[in-house]
This record gives sequence, structure tokens and C-alpha cells, in this order.
Amino acid sequence: MGDELLRLLVELLTLLTWQGINDNEWLTEFRTAMAVGRDLPTPPPEAPSPFALADPDRVRAILSIAGFTNISFQGLHEPMSFGPDPDDAFDFVSGLTEWMREGLDDARRDAALASLRTTIAEHTTEHGVCYQSATWIVSARKP
Repeated sequence: MGDELLRLLVELLTLLTWQGINDNEWLTEFRTAMAVGRDLPTPPPEAPSPFALADPDRVRAILSIAGFTNISFQGLHEPMSFGPDPDDAFDFVSGLTEWMREGLDDARRDAALASLRTTIAEHTTEHGVCYQSATWIVSARKP
């Protein structure tokens, strides 16, 4: 039984990956808040990043080259919680987005953080601070 289970585990692959940046409200809102009038770069689709596996055609090609078949994608669109209340969410998200404040002077940094507080307040629900997210569940089999 153990060898059979191990064989099945090696043959099956399941991944949870982000869909595109623009499909994820949480990141587009945080990027808008942090931009304060400047263009923030978007990582190239093939560069290492949390969104490098967002394109189903790219993922399908990578997995096919690795010998996987029966590659399928199931889209999920679910709310993502960033904290139970605006203050906790702000503490978490301001740390998460700290890199987006690099190069800003004090006034623009303060404006970015104020904008971040605004979007967090706008997304406060009875379940905490929630934004929509979009992911793929990718399944594949290796014969």
C-alpha cells in the first residue's frame, strides 16, 4: 500500500497559483494606493514573482515539457482577509508594501500611507478587511 500511495503522489500534481495581477483586487488596490502619481513596475510575466504562473498557456507549456498531461485549471475568486480590523490590516499591509515606498520623500510616503488607510477602510466588512482575489487550481498527471 505504501509504494502505491507514493507512486500516486509522484504522478499527481496540484498547484495553487495566482491569476494575473489585474484580476486580484487586493494587489491592484494596494498598488494604486502606493503609487501616489508614479508608475510602479509590473514584473515581466516570465520573471520570478508570485504571478509568474498566472498565464495558463505558460503553465501548460512548462508542465508539458516536464512530462505532465491532463493539465487543467479551475479558477477561484474568493475574498482574502488581511486582518480583523482596519488597524491590524494596516499594520500587516503597510509592512507587505514597504518596498513600494522606496524613493518617496516624506510627504509622498505619508500620502501613500493615507491612501492605503483609505482603501483598507473601504474594504472593512463584518468579516474583517477583505479584498477579492483570483487564483488557479492547476491539476496535472504524470503518466
